[in-house]
Amino acid sequence: MSNKVIYHVKLHEPIEGKTDYFFSSITAIYNMFTAEQVGVARQTLYQQSLNPGDEYRTKFCVVKKEEVLNNK
Repeated sequence: MSNKVIYHVKLHEPIEGKTDYFFSSITAIYNMFTAEQVGVARQTLYQQSLNPGDEYRTKFCVVKKEEVLNNK
């Protein structure tokens, strides 16, 4: 089994009718949302060095790094 990491972005207010989004990287988050929508600059989020299970809260959302188990 191998572990992969995802980033769960839970918005406080829906965008396009959704509050939960899942991404494979921090860069992917910012390919979809602006720093203003997330409430934090991309570089700041990188500097947090989140471990699986850690979260970063802003006034617009919660970004949580999670592990996904893969059968490889």
